[in-house]
Amino acid sequence: MGSTLATSIFSKSGNGVVFNGASRDLGEIQNIRGFNAFVRDFHPSFLEDMVLMGLNTPIRIGNVMVLPGDLVLATREGILFIPAHMADEVISTAEFVIRKDQFGFEMVKTNRYSTGQIDSQWTEEIKSEFLKWLEKHPELGKMTKTELDKVMSKRTW
Repeated sequence: MGSTLATSIFSKSGNGVVFNGASRDLGEIQNIRGFNAFVRDFHPSFLEDMVLMGLNTPIRIGNVMVLPGDLVLATREGILFIPAHMADEVISTAEFVIRKDQFGFEMVKTNRYSTGQIDSQWTEEIKSEFLKWLEKHPELGKMTKTELDKVMSKRTW
């Protein structure tokens, strides 16, 4: 993949790309504002005698089968493919983890609770304090006691 293909992908989809191969034109690709490319490597050569076999078709990347519609979560640490049928559960769990982490960071910094208390099954006192804290942070969304209990019941520690 080079900068021309990267430009085409971004202009047509507004998305980035996960490419299980080498890419070239790193400097130009970096200049495409908003475009993310997760590639196996960079190499200055171009591909010859290769043909695109399909778009939006199942593909194996490493040991993972990726289907059209699967979500892609890519960070510097790696790439996760989330099956479409699990998207709601994964997203709601991730939203809770973000809230829990922000609450936990604040509680640990202020010595209100220890890391052990934050990273284990919460007491009713911590749950209550979390819900009060969440009310002060409307940008993180709302959560009821019932929803919190349901999420916490899935924690095995």
